Amino acid sequence: MPASAEVEKALPRFVDLVNNDQATQDQLNLTTDLETLRRIVQSVDASLTGSALIPLEQATRAPKILVDSGVMDQEIPWRLLRCTGGPLVLQLICSKANFAIWIESC
Repeated sequence: MPASAEVEKALPRFVDLVNNDQATQDQLNLTTDLETLRRIVQSVDASLTGSALIPLEQATRAPKILVDSGVMDQEIPWRLLRCTGGPLVLQLICSKANFAIWIESC
């Protein structure tokens, strides 16, 4: 079950906060494992509870429903996409790994 539209606002807010924080972007670019990613994400916004490492093919595949996209100052491409019948997902293509972040709901 997807999170409410109000709760999902945490994902674009995360993008805005990280885009204005060079140190966090540097950390994301150096991250290679899920546990480190979770610590970084939680330090920015504790409501973002879902995360996964994803292959580059998945991170660059044309999405069915693209909500927004861009590139952060440290050359981190990002995109928000809606999974059909599912949650809003943030994908990040970082230097050492690619990530998906979402809000888990009950």
